[in-house]
Amino acid sequence: MGMFGRFREKVHEVAPGHFKPTSSERIDKMYKEVHDFAQGLKECERQLKQLETASAAVFKTAGDMLSTPLPHVYQVDPQGSTAPIVPPDELRQEAAASLGTAVRVQNLASISQKHTSELEASVLTPMRGWIKDYRSFKDKLTILDDRRLEFDAERRAFHKLELKKVRQQQATDKVEPELMGKLEAKSGDVAAKRNIYDAHEQELYNGLAALINDAKSVRTHLANAMRIQAQAFGSAVA
Repeated sequence: MGMFGRFREKVHEVAPGHFKPTSSERIDKMYKEVHDFAQGLKECERQLKQLETASAAVFKTAGDMLSTPLPHVYQVDPQGSTAPIVPPDELRQEAAASLGTAVRVQNLASISQKHTSELEASVLTPMRGWIKDYRSFKDKLTILDDRRLEFDAERRAFHKLELKKVRQQQATDKVEPELMGKLEAKSGDVAAKRNIYDAHEQELYNGLAALINDAKSVRTHLANAMRIQAQAFGSAVA
């Protein structure tokens, strides 16, 4: 096989008159799955932020209500004075007993602060970091597509010269030296564009593979949200 025959095979020329564009299928499939995962993760982030805000509000309002005296049942004594039937302290003790357990009302503010800090540090921050890295691939994919188009433009130009060479051989059983020179020069252009495209494609592939591997840790952080939530509310009771 001659030099140009080997080169045709390298650039995927299937036959004279046919041209197969360069495929970045593995990148496309990986990015599609990464994109879908990112959409779910962004929804989790939104819901967890709402949970963080709602939990802080629960600790605050519940703490306020558990610290607030209950309404009194009043009666009028024989002297005509109005007074509560049960003293306020006893009412609070009865309310705590009715809950079945004692709430550490005095600790709710610090528990809430710790819950928010742990949720941010152990769950939301790692998730946001992964999402930020995911978003950086959008521009990289655009660059890859530009490199692919540049590479295929050179391949098409080479392909046209190859077809011209075939027609000359069929018509005259020889090829003009000028055409052979153009083919040789164009093959160098194609090789240079191939190297640029392949390097960027491989870099993008490695980056997506690393991001996918990091997704395992992100899911671990996400699972930690359940533990943090349970511990926060669990620590609020004796």
